Formats: sequence, C-alpha cells, structure tokens
Amino acid sequence: MTQQPPSRPLGGEVVRTGPTGEVSRPGRARPAPRRPWTGQDFVWWHTAAVLTATRQGRRPNPVSPTIDPVRPALGSGEVMLATCDAELLMWRRGDAAYNPSRGFFLAGGPVGLALTAAFFGGQAYLNHRRRRAAEADAVEKWRHLAGARLSVSTHGIYLGTGEGVMPISYADIQEVQLTATGEIVVAAANASGSVRLKIRAQWAELVLILWSVRYMPEHPQLVGRTWIPGDWLIHAAAHGYDVDTTPWPQARPALP
Repeated sequence: MTQQPPSRPLGGEVVRTGPTGEVSRPGRARPAPRRPWTGQDFVWWHTAAVLTATRQGRRPNPVSPTIDPVRPALGSGEVMLATCDAELLMWRRGDAAYNPSRGFFLAGGPVGLALTAAFFGGQAYLNHRRRRAAEADAVEKWRHLAGARLSVSTHGIYLGTGEGVMPISYADIQEVQLTATGEIVVAAANASGSVRLKIRAQWAELVLILWSVRYMPEHPQLVGRTWIPGDWLIHAAAHGYDVDTTPWPQARPALP
C-alpha cells in the first residue's frame, strides 16, 4: 500500500510543469484530467518528490506508510524510505535434466499385450515431455529466484528472504536499468563476490533514482525522464499533484 499524499504538496512554492516538463508560471490554467489517478501514480509522485529533494541537497522523507524494521547498516545518517514485496530473478539456465524413464512392464495375453502397448506408449510421451522440458531449461533467461521484501534507504537496498537480509550499498552497485514499470536490473560487486539480479517491486523506480542521483546523474533514463510515462507530469498536474522539476538533471545538448 502506498501512502496517499495531500491534494497539494505542503511547504514551498507550488510549481507546475508544461507539456515537456518545463516549469510553468503560477496562475496558468490547470490541464483537464484524461485518465484516473492510480496507485502507480502515487508511486511515481513520491519518487519524483525524492528526486527533487535529493537534487536540492535535502534529505528525503519516507514514502511508505509502513517500513519493515530493518536495521540501517550502510552509513551514518541513513534513512529507511520504503518497503514492499519483491520478486528476485536471476539470468541462468533451469535445473531440469533429461532422464528417460527406464520402467519395465510385461504382461501376457490380449489384455496384457494391450497394457504393455499402452505403457510403452505412455513412457514415450513422458520421455518426450521430459526432453522438451530439459531443452527449455537449457536456455538462459531470467528465472525466478525467490520472493523477497525490498527495503529502500538513502544509502542502499536490503533484500529480505527466508535465509536472511542482504544489504547492498549504492556504492557497490555498478548498474541499474529500468526494464519495465516496477522492474529493474541491478548489478553489484564487492569483496565477497558479485551478483546481477532482476528485481520486480513497487519501488523499483525509487532505487533507480537514488542510485543515479548519487553515482550516475547522467543516466539516460534519468535525464531523459523515461522512468515515467511521457505525459505523466501533465497527468499529475491535472490531478493537482504538481512536481518541481527545476533541479532535475537534463540531457546535454548534442555535439555538432
């Protein structure tokens, strides 16, 4: 569940955005809503507020109504911002192997011969299915690894599973890529080893923003604002959720 903010941001000047995200002057007519405001919109709105705060050098406020009691362990001044359910996936082959069935069945007489034929026909069908499953498992792709709880802080992320909690500092992350709404690929490494995961979670975009602001402000998905739909700033303004984009990083002009 995402915390629902008030109808207008509290504190500071209310800033609206134009069709391309530029700041509009107060008093300009508010655009008419074209679609309903959803829970995902609240996630984007909170994430946008975190982006604005961090770019202004302010400490962001928590965005989840409840946050798991995970002990911050990644640095002084660390603040836990959000917690949600997550699915972890890993790029790998499957676990199945093709082991043909070696069962043996023999019976005499007309009934027995019919049973024998049915048995061996069934075995061939099972072997075919097992072989196809093994062939599919031999293909590398993103495969389910575990269900988890994702906690996001100002300093990193915490992945909680049945085996414990694994903290990953933003400093140890080499790559964050948004691959779909609520889905990121994260590559990290430290002295203990390396890991590359796909994380499907409500606050996936928040991880992208917090890491990019600190370690890759020129991230194409950040400067291109492709982590939100192209018309989302207008959509937010139409529903009264104005966003101050003035401190957001912008793409550099292309070289001639």
